Amino acid sequence: MSSTSFKISFTLDEQDIRYFRDLFRKAKRAAAEADRDEIMASARNLVETVRRAKKTPRFVLDAVTSIEDLVEIIEDQDYAAPKSVAKQVLGALAYFANPQDLIPDDVPVIGFLDDALMIKLVEREFKHELVAYRKFRRFRDGAEQRPWTKVAASRLPARLEVQRERLRADVERRKKADERSGALSF
Repeated sequence: MSSTSFKISFTLDEQDIRYFRDLFRKAKRAAAEADRDEIMASARNLVETVRRAKKTPRFVLDAVTSIEDLVEIIEDQDYAAPKSVAKQVLGALAYFANPQDLIPDDVPVIGFLDDALMIKLVEREFKHELVAYRKFRRFRDGAEQRPWTKVAASRLPARLEVQRERLRADVERRKKADERSGALSF
């Protein structure tokens, strides 16, 4: 049996983008009044639901990885995201806590399509933060060959701080470059 894959692409016009922006803004406003833990639990629940669902398309499974990373950006004590970043990320995650979906999640194959689309738009909004966090995590995971030793354990926090500062500066530099170039954010 041969396996074939193909690419499906579509274009969102300005009206479509405006619609998703409005949903995103409403979710961000709702996040200000919502319980942080509830939003985080809903985001984790979406990831678990997608991963447990039968016949979930690969692109949807790949997309929820970004939701996991956004949750970790907020929770990772070593990464220590600035409060402004955590607040923005929480606002984005609030969308996924909203039970009103365009397409009910239990519709086979396409039920998570609207979630995957919104994830892609959120990825675009937080592209620099996601890249920085993933670099930080890789750095931390490989920073010490013997993290259980006293010497390694004592030097790791300082190494993480230096890496965190470099990555924060890089995120800010990239955001400013996007602003200068007129790159669209969601």
